[in-house]
Amino acid sequence: MRLKVFWQKYWIELTLAFIISVSFFLRIWQLGKIGEKIFDEVYFVQFAQNYLSKTEFFDIHPPLGKLIIALALKLFGDTSFTWRIMPAIFGTLLILVGYLIGKEISSKRMGLLVSLILALDGMLLVYSRTGLIDIFLSFFILLAFYFFLRFARTQEIPWLISAGVSMALAASVKYIGALILLIFILIIIVRKIPLLKNLGYYLVFLIILPAVIYLSFFLFNFHGNDFFAKVLEWHNQSFNYNFTLNDSHPYGSKWWGWFLLLRPIWLYFKDIDGKFIGVDGIGNPLAWWSSLAIIPLLIWGISKGHKDNLIILGGFLIFLLIWAPVKRVLFFYHAMPSFLFLSLGTAFWLEKLSKIHGGKYFLGFYLGVLVILFIFFLPIWLGLPLESSHFYWRIWFKGWI
Repeated sequence: MRLKVFWQKYWIELTLAFIISVSFFLRIWQLGKIGEKIFDEVYFVQFAQNYLSKTEFFDIHPPLGKLIIALALKLFGDTSFTWRIMPAIFGTLLILVGYLIGKEISSKRMGLLVSLILALDGMLLVYSRTGLIDIFLSFFILLAFYFFLRFARTQEIPWLISAGVSMALAASVKYIGALILLIFILIIIVRKIPLLKNLGYYLVFLIILPAVIYLSFFLFNFHGNDFFAKVLEWHNQSFNYNFTLNDSHPYGSKWWGWFLLLRPIWLYFKDIDGKFIGVDGIGNPLAWWSSLAIIPLLIWGISKGHKDNLIILGGFLIFLLIWAPVKRVLFFYHAMPSFLFLSLGTAFWLEKLSKIHGGKYFLGFYLGVLVILFIFFLPIWLGLPLESSHFYWRIWFKGWI
């Protein structure tokens, strides 16, 4: 009887703990089995190694992502497992932050739905198991969003400071992380937070402090009296590269096709003794294709006065449409921050639908299909050996190979 009462009182927390535990296990299981550098690990892991060996290099992204990987190499040694352990940790924590945001926006139930959608996504799983930096970017974006939501509700300055620091950390992985500032502005408008009253705080904690933090990470790259000149030159080189790159790539994709899953990325593939071993960075089809219904629902919700729908939709569009004018080759993983906000929208409307007549059955069906697809695609997310016929079962469209 006591166990039943305990379960009824804490079932959400216990379920969350189960989700996080299983997610962490899947992120570290056979993490170092592929002993070679895969996909862009040849760059990012090498750059992390360069920091430790004090070898000069140029990378188009700010330092923090590589420094996080380098920290693991410094603490635990340089192995294929340690190349990927930090993404595994951050990728697991991201699920927890998703829960906290859902709880902050609506309820614990929404938080649980957010955590489940994030935990059952293949792209987030794959990028949590590789020595790449996009999962760090996504984590800090989501963390900054959570902290600013807390500030919006409480008006307590420590939450604002935390949001500014997290934004700086996101931008210090990839400077596109600074776009979270636009979402902060949207929250200020939608939640009607006094602007003039907090203007000084905004200037200090959302502009000056993040700029100082962002610049400080370049001390690992440059030092001396010409530090600022070197940082300025680095940004000039980085921007020139991003805006003038004309190279194509077989896994390049268009921004408008990301949520249709038109062209995912095979990060690794080998045919060993007639069995296929591959790691495909594709998302869970149901979660991504849900955008076709969730985006219209968010728009409808805005018309009905659901203000947080505007914030969620704004986050989705800001991190998606920024790529529309970009001419350089783009990749599916660029959609990761937008997918985080789509997951929030999906969880919001699943919770709403679950409260109407028959809604619980729809929710159960949706989550059931999400789990089935997760299990079905798990072998090509974890790089498990597959017979050729079983492999091709999972290639639904020509663009998936």
